[in-house]
Amino acid sequence: MTATNLRGPASRRPGRSLPLARILIRQFRAAIALWALSVLGVCLQLTLHYQGWADAVALRNRVGSEAYHFRNYVDDAHVMTARLLADGNIIAFRPALIAAVITGVLTAREWEARRVTLTLSQSVSPRRWFGVRWATMAGILVVLTLPLVVLYQVSAAHAVRLDLLVHGWSVQAAYFSIGPVTLAYVLLGVAAGALTGTRLRRTLPTVIAAPVLTWLSAALLVRSRAVLLLDFPLFPKVDGFHPGGLLGLQFYDALPQDVYLVNSLGTGDYWGYQIASSVLVLALAAVFVLAAFRVLRRRTA
Repeated sequence: MTATNLRGPASRRPGRSLPLARILIRQFRAAIALWALSVLGVCLQLTLHYQGWADAVALRNRVGSEAYHFRNYVDDAHVMTARLLADGNIIAFRPALIAAVITGVLTAREWEARRVTLTLSQSVSPRRWFGVRWATMAGILVVLTLPLVVLYQVSAAHAVRLDLLVHGWSVQAAYFSIGPVTLAYVLLGVAAGALTGTRLRRTLPTVIAAPVLTWLSAALLVRSRAVLLLDFPLFPKVDGFHPGGLLGLQFYDALPQDVYLVNSLGTGDYWGYQIASSVLVLALAAVFVLAAFRVLRRRTA
């Protein structure tokens, strides 16, 4: 018996996942390049807007803090806050919805084009084939979203530290919403796309179902997060819910929010809030991935 036979089939070696990832990147290199260019454009916008804080500081020093916050100027607090919120709208939840659509289409097309049949005839298992594709897509989307999150949070933290924004719930939502949890939402979108694509196996229904499932999951998590953090020692000021909005929710662009909860936090609570929120999002994403693998196993048994 040769050494190769003693090691078992070559397809079971961990290194065999790398060629599968390269196949995915080659298939979707145009879409990846387009998304990368879009991210680059937003990064340039965030960098330009960050430089605008110097003009806001100069204006406040010239007219005084009260006039800067309550009168109308080109670079006053209201203008700068609206600009920051507009930047946040691009980043807060849209990458998660895009991740859901891309992953859902990627998965559904494998079934719709009957490429799964070809996969079953090869040495690689369907579980490995889809698992590597989902993991590769998740890695690409997280890496491309990370610069947006970092640049935005640096800008938002700078503005909050220098008191350059108007005071109120909108600023609190803009400051606390974007961070590590934004990347966790991207992973949730990938997991939702994997589940809906595997379950529905058709592109058009998946394009609708994947972002809908991602959004509904986020709405559920916002409610769950509010319950878990209600009397959590890190956030002792939170003692209830704000009843407004759809089903008690408010929104930061497409992202469901609990404004009463967010408005009860101080800047020192940022990392605790982000970590607690990310744990909930990643836990639900893991449930979706396990469900997708279970459906995959049942369909390819």
